Amino acid sequence: MGKKADGFARKRYLAMTHMTLLSILAVLMMAVGAGFIYTVVRENERPLPRGGLQWAATVLSSLLIVFSGFLLVLTLVPRDWSAAEAGTDPRKDELDRPAPDFAFRLVEDETEQQLGRYAGKVVLLNFWATWCAPCLEELPDLNRLQQNYADDGLVVLTLSDETREVLLAFEKTMPLKTVRGFLTDPGGLPQPFRRTLAVRPTTYVVDREGYLRRFVKGAGDYALFEQMVRPYLQDDLATR
Repeated sequence: MGKKADGFARKRYLAMTHMTLLSILAVLMMAVGAGFIYTVVRENERPLPRGGLQWAATVLSSLLIVFSGFLLVLTLVPRDWSAAEAGTDPRKDELDRPAPDFAFRLVEDETEQQLGRYAGKVVLLNFWATWCAPCLEELPDLNRLQQNYADDGLVVLTLSDETREVLLAFEKTMPLKTVRGFLTDPGGLPQPFRRTLAVRPTTYVVDREGYLRRFVKGAGDYALFEQMVRPYLQDDLATR
């Protein structure tokens, strides 16, 4: 499942990159067509083509402009990725229930850990990858959240299915203050974690009692993460 999830994310990224390149190409083609028409008629007394050769060149250039405009419109039409990702959200019956336990290893020393080990803490569980640009954007905010709320009982747990070597190399360029782990068997993740691994970053909140409470798909920022965890950092359940 991990390889399938990575493939989905990479295909999405490549598709978006291709659309951007096609947009640039379409604009350039339109500019070339317009420039060619201008070159053909600029010496004429009126801004119209003369003779069969100029008319042929103008018609071909006009067709190029029309085709490029059509291509540009296609690339700019918003793509609804939600349909492809619709099946990745947790179901209603998977939230507000005990979070399923699973094993992972710490990047630091390869020690095996369990999610259930953090009972009594509030866990912000973030699935990410070094190749995921939105993941990298939110890492500094996750670092800051861990530093600011560690004394209040928060554990920011960042997990990737990449190898320990890849993650250690990454940390040389961006040190992480979170609890860093890696998955040796992503396909063995219980639901809903295995399903939502198809879209990264994904982030969960597990409360002190081990219940899965909140979920967000896609990149977040400090304010969002803080808003997600603060209610569950309170000791009195009645005040939440």
